[in-house]
Amino acid sequence: MDLFLEQEGARQRGGGIYTLAMCLMACVVGVVHLLAVLCLGGSIYDSSVHQTVIVWTLPATFAVLLVGVIVRVYALRMGGVGLVQELGGTRILPSSTDPGDQLLLRLVEELSIACGVPVPQVWLLERETSINAFAVGSDPSSVVVGVTRGALERLSPEELKAVLLHEFSHVLSGDMRLKFQMLAWVQGILFLSLAGRLMVASDSAVGEGFWSKRRFPQTGGSGSRSVRRAGATVDGESQGRSILGVVLMFLGSVSGVFGRFLQGVISRDREFTADFAAAGCFQTTAPVVSALRKIGGLRNRSWLETPTAPESGHLFFGQAAEGLYSAFFPTHPLLEDRIRRLEPQWNGTFLTSAAVKVAPQPSEADAQAKVAELKPEEDSKLSAAQRAAAAIGARKREKLRAKEISQLTGSASYPASNLDFLGRGFLPAQLASAGVVKKSLREDWLALSRTRDGAKSMFLELMKLPSAAGYQLGGATITQALLLADLAMPSLRLMKEQEYFRFMKLCRREAVRPDSIDLPQFLLLHVVRRRLAIALGLREVAPFAFESLTSVWREAQVLMSVMLHTGAPTASARAAAHQAAWGSLGYDNPPASMEGVTVTDMGEALDACEKATPLLKKRILVACGLAAAYQGQIADREMTLVRLFADAMGCAVPSLLRAKMD
Repeated sequence: MDLFLEQEGARQRGGGIYTLAMCLMACVVGVVHLLAVLCLGGSIYDSSVHQTVIVWTLPATFAVLLVGVIVRVYALRMGGVGLVQELGGTRILPSSTDPGDQLLLRLVEELSIACGVPVPQVWLLERETSINAFAVGSDPSSVVVGVTRGALERLSPEELKAVLLHEFSHVLSGDMRLKFQMLAWVQGILFLSLAGRLMVASDSAVGEGFWSKRRFPQTGGSGSRSVRRAGATVDGESQGRSILGVVLMFLGSVSGVFGRFLQGVISRDREFTADFAAAGCFQTTAPVVSALRKIGGLRNRSWLETPTAPESGHLFFGQAAEGLYSAFFPTHPLLEDRIRRLEPQWNGTFLTSAAVKVAPQPSEADAQAKVAELKPEEDSKLSAAQRAAAAIGARKREKLRAKEISQLTGSASYPASNLDFLGRGFLPAQLASAGVVKKSLREDWLALSRTRDGAKSMFLELMKLPSAAGYQLGGATITQALLLADLAMPSLRLMKEQEYFRFMKLCRREAVRPDSIDLPQFLLLHVVRRRLAIALGLREVAPFAFESLTSVWREAQVLMSVMLHTGAPTASARAAAHQAAWGSLGYDNPPASMEGVTVTDMGEALDACEKATPLLKKRILVACGLAAAYQGQIADREMTLVRLFADAMGCAVPSLLRAKMD
């Protein structure tokens, strides 16, 4: 899957869907106006009636729709946290001792590493027994992953991983961003119906609403008459409010048709692509197919019990609600169609599943300790030759493990030709390497990343200038520093607004000094500052504004000039890399490299390139990689800098493979 092509497709679909959303809102206004004319006894052919009624129906309906949009935009300002709280989710903390929670956290961390995105917050829909999941956020920085209790207890680890991969494919392909932005428009269209439901469900001051049969006793006495009059007044207010709610629900049923239609347009066709992307990571369709078959085998399938599920149904792995609207305007393809797309020979049967608590998994340290306890007893039963052979085997396994880690995290380089595959994701090799890459981090680093104060202390340490050459950041390589920043994101997102500003001020004081500015540290600071600002609702995700290279020509020159001075060691090699980089952009006579690029220049260049279209971002990133190439290879440090550039532009990319990619 080429993620840049998928993101470009999502961008182009977004323009059409926004136009459709506005047309649907205009249709809601028109239908409400016609209903008002008919309810007042007028004729739809009488222009004078229309002129009289439209004076209040047009502004009133638009006001209600606008309020719905504003309410939803405000609720979603911090990404998906507000939405998952509405759905009744509970955040899973790293300190949780529940085996199911630990399994889910581990899977999400490994898949985030494989996909090259910051680790999202993980939430559990505790009361939902169906099988479902979702990922929501305006940007990979603000993503929230939610999983139902039924999915956690009814799916095997491989099936659960397949479901999560399906959601991560929406994150990387740009579908999630489009779906998230459309939430506000869907909410606006459905706001009439939602407001009516809330008014009918609300209680009066005496605790009862329109549907209540409760009445006050009408006994004699002046006190009784006073209570009766008070009760009648309040009950009348309750009935009036509920009657208005019924009217709004009736009008909302009209807008509901348009809202459900919009949800289906946003979601339905992309589910097939996400299914294939998840299946491609396993080299077999079995995990995705079995998860879908287990959904079909449940009585409540993937439906949620929470009443707010229909408004966000297009975000889920499976159909989140049942009913008339879902039957005529489904947000997802039929389960049978999704299964047959993956497995044409499917016999049409579903799978039964039982809810089973996740068993605790022993950690690697516990397993080694257990082996150490048993070793003396076992050694006494072995001959000297057998003990020697066992020791040799153990040393070989340890060397193989160390070699595997060094191949993935060491100083080995990448073929420059692999840059053509930048943005290629959901490869089995990427998924297999995630666990090994994580093992390269020290346990004390991992422990720090899992608490808010620990993550802040760790990042401040990474911002300190290195004491020697080699670009070691606080004892970690730049590759490990980026990985730690990814793992620490759920903890850093717990900061409050003022705490964030103080923290960024301290980090900038450490990383940016007049006499010495370290490029990796500055880029890491820029990336984390952007991530947290979006996740905390302090800045908006930059819109796509630039489609041609001429719009960001100087900014691309700044970034390539920076990379040119970090790669090739000789002047002749830098000249060749300079020619190759600009040649990839179509320039046979490239401009001279810029000297004395400042921090301000780099920050402005990254902010401008963030507004470029996905395919233009890829061209710039490939050119930056070629500018740092030497003898057809790109060092691990320079490749990590390219990934930092990509993250700063809002398009986190998975790691390339070290072997030549065809």
